[in-house]
Amino acid sequence: MKNLLGSVLICFITINVYGQPNSIVKLKNGSEIKGEILKNDESGVQLKTRDGSVWIFSKEEVASTEKSFPTVSRKGFYNRSTVGVMGGDSFSPSLQIVNGYSFNSHWETGIGIGFEQFYWNKYIPIFIEGKYSLLNKTTSPFVSMIAGYQMPLSNFNSNKGGFTGGIQLGITHYFSNHIGISTSAGYRFAQLKVMNMWWDDFATIQQINRFEIRVGLVFR
Repeated sequence: MKNLLGSVLICFITINVYGQPNSIVKLKNGSEIKGEILKNDESGVQLKTRDGSVWIFSKEEVASTEKSFPTVSRKGFYNRSTVGVMGGDSFSPSLQIVNGYSFNSHWETGIGIGFEQFYWNKYIPIFIEGKYSLLNKTTSPFVSMIAGYQMPLSNFNSNKGGFTGGIQLGITHYFSNHIGISTSAGYRFAQLKVMNMWWDDFATIQQINRFEIRVGLVFR
């Protein structure tokens, strides 16, 4: 789990550093060049583009310089892959992958699958997610809800799985047109049925209540 979280952190740093040029230099001849401004003074402008090239323009050539912001695709298919920790009376890891469709800048829905553990049992959650983003910007708070079924990976004590649901509050930030970071915190519930074969098929119901913290990548 620690190695997985470390890998995600490295991805975040890489995207932040190399993801998107942060400025636009507009020339008087009508051209526009995106990149990182290294120098902007009375002698002119130095600009480093994504391929590593450095452009030098005199002050007379430059019409203006502006900040560059990613234009995020607000409609279409997306993938959100997150890792998380669920805590409460016990801690457990969680991995989720959601593939879905954004209808506009606010509403999206998807189908998810993952890997989780409650107490000694491991599960594959299969669920439907609905998500609402508050702002039409590169950084936006959101609220999401899931509902689905915890499918057991093993049949120890005839574990039957059961319903799961939850709600998340978080923030998504896009570093480029197609890649972003998602962080969230929320509540998770599960109602799991176990048939204990040692006591005449005695059924026990485990109700799981957890707080949940997640971080991951979004691809559009």
